[in-house]
Amino acid sequence: MTQRNLLKLLIIIAVTIVAVILVLPTVGINVLEIHLSDSATSQNVDSIKSRFPSPKYKTDVEDKIIRIEGSGINNAVMNEILKKEDYPFVREAKILPHWAEKALLAKRINLGLDLQGGSMLVLEANYAKMQEKMGRVLTDKDKNEITNQALDLLQNRIDTFGVSEPQIRARGNEAIELQLPGVRDPKAVKAAIGMTGRVEYRLVDETFSAKASQNVKEKGLKFSDDYSNIDSVRETISKDISLPSDKELLFYYERDQNTKKIFPAYPVVLEKAVSLAGSDIAMATPGYDDYGRLAVNFTTTSDGAKKFADATAKKNWGRRLAIVIDDKVRSAPSLNVQINTGKAIIEGSFTEDEVNMLVRIIKEGALPVDLKIVEERTVGPSLGQDAIDAGIKAGIVALIAISIFMVAYYKAAGLVSIIGLFLNGVYALALLSWLGFTLTLPGLAGFVLTLGVAVDANVIIYERIREEIRSGKSVKTSVHLGFERAFWTIFDSNLTTVLAALILSMVGSGPIKGYAVTLTIGVISNMFVALYVTKFYYMITTSGKDKKKLSI
Repeated sequence: MTQRNLLKLLIIIAVTIVAVILVLPTVGINVLEIHLSDSATSQNVDSIKSRFPSPKYKTDVEDKIIRIEGSGINNAVMNEILKKEDYPFVREAKILPHWAEKALLAKRINLGLDLQGGSMLVLEANYAKMQEKMGRVLTDKDKNEITNQALDLLQNRIDTFGVSEPQIRARGNEAIELQLPGVRDPKAVKAAIGMTGRVEYRLVDETFSAKASQNVKEKGLKFSDDYSNIDSVRETISKDISLPSDKELLFYYERDQNTKKIFPAYPVVLEKAVSLAGSDIAMATPGYDDYGRLAVNFTTTSDGAKKFADATAKKNWGRRLAIVIDDKVRSAPSLNVQINTGKAIIEGSFTEDEVNMLVRIIKEGALPVDLKIVEERTVGPSLGQDAIDAGIKAGIVALIAISIFMVAYYKAAGLVSIIGLFLNGVYALALLSWLGFTLTLPGLAGFVLTLGVAVDANVIIYERIREEIRSGKSVKTSVHLGFERAFWTIFDSNLTTVLAALILSMVGSGPIKGYAVTLTIGVISNMFVALYVTKFYYMITTSGKDKKKLSI
């Protein structure tokens, strides 16, 4: 073997070893670590262990920590364990990093919403309300900027819930689509998303507040069961009491002691001018008010301290300063002292979850526009598993059918192409793993398709070799010319496929982009196998003595 051929062999071996290592986090042995609450019982531990039967999984229990080791452990399995309705005693679950992830920055191939199940939400931006407050019509440029800002903030909010590979994308500049793989009942996520996070301190106008309350009594205005008519009720009251343009009517929210939910109790009229905004808050932490109720302690910025001192100055003593969170008045304490320290409290009969969420959202910043959930879908895990099983079955059937044809038609050369097909699959999976790809159903279809067309290059090469042999050339010369003359045909055909896939990835989104990525990666790995690995094999086998026959 020449030095050049030895170098090629080493490259092929190295690439194959690296590819196998990159695939290990996805198809290899992983460890799921489950942390139980202190109140967890031995029966709770047994219920978790029964979910992972031996000998497929190895289970180790140590002081409220269960470690499950085995293949097939992925984010879908982890999310099932985190379901509080099934396992309320589970405090935390995480897949420990695979050694390959540390060694080569490998990543797992995650399953998309359509394969592992989860939730899909569509949020619509309320630009009309925003324009009313701003006093001007928003341009498309304004809406695009607002949408991009909202996308970033939503990404931060969802990341805190540990959703694996959420897909967040804009639908034009009017709506945003969220795909939450593994999330079956996204109550907490929806609460965080639906909360704009706009915190404001605004002075109360007692005169108009009294008129508004009297109007409600006289007309007997009532809300619908879901409070969906609250805006129309506000408009009716505002019109009846001839509310000035510099004031706004909102509702004071109290908590129902039975349902523990907040509801609009009575109207409050506020100055539109904001005395202190959430952007003036530098730091927020959970705490308690003077009565031991949950609240949010905060410290303002230097500018915020000046604004707060002015709002609480002696001129306003006796007036109420309302704490408004997302257009809901949660508290309205009377002013009787000026606050110059820049330190205060947000109170409003909060629950622990509300306090933690409010603190988190204040730190991240409020959404630039109100978002309303207009569409919600839940995809069950059985549908995803059926799709995976069908995809695997299709891949196996395609592989068997291709193998039978290639071996029957090209004999030993067909067997070489099948080995190359196997390597092609390993290389493609390795690239997808390295990129941390999220596999969707169309992406799975793209991967299966690459198996079907992976032998195209071999067919072109083999037919050129056969033509050269029939013309009377030697086996060695025929092999050399076959690869040389087939190169540009293979390159051109694959280039057009890659160009089409690139266009799909640029103009498409979500599933279409996933299909394009898997197709592109499959084509690239296929060209490497056909024009480098397979060529190397034939150059080595025909490099010695002049071979008289070739099984092709």
